[in-house]
Amino acid sequence: MTYKLNGNNMLFAINRTHILDITVNDIITVENYPEVRYVWTGHDSEFVENNPDDDIFLQIERLAGDKYQATGILLKQIK
Repeated sequence: MTYKLNGNNMLFAINRTHILDITVNDIITVENYPEVRYVWTGHDSEFVENNPDDDIFLQIERLAGDKYQATGILLKQIK
């Protein structure tokens, strides 16, 4: 059976150990999506620090055609 997903958003998991030293204005890129660039903010730092056990994701939105852009950082609580 094949299941189709419909939408314009993708989430990329971010391993916390890969961004231990990230600071405001550092840039996150995604391999194979060269136009995707996300600038880390102070809000992101606070969000991640205040939720130390949550999984971190970079949200990517597909625009027209094969254009993509990063739209934000999302956290998911581990149960």
